[in-house]
Amino acid sequence: MNNTDTNTNTIYKHRNCIIELTPTESFPEMVTITKTPKLRDIFLGRRYLNLEKAHAQIELFESERMINSKEKYVKSQLSEVVVIDGVD
Repeated sequence: MNNTDTNTNTIYKHRNCIIELTPTESFPEMVTITKTPKLRDIFLGRRYLNLEKAHAQIELFESERMINSKEKYVKSQLSEVVVIDGVD
């Protein structure tokens, strides 16, 4: 986890997403994702209660994306060995 101080905001970078500390009175550890690559643009502008929750959501997204990308490959490999119903 890299961090850099600019003025009074603290900026973190995680998987090419820029996460800035945006505290409020109610939530002093709140962060906002201010810049993302196109692949993760669903996170742009989202706010999280703390940095750990933001990291967890980005990691969950990456894990699901990786699992989904392997599904087609696994089905094609299994179809050579076993008959599978509903192979695309």
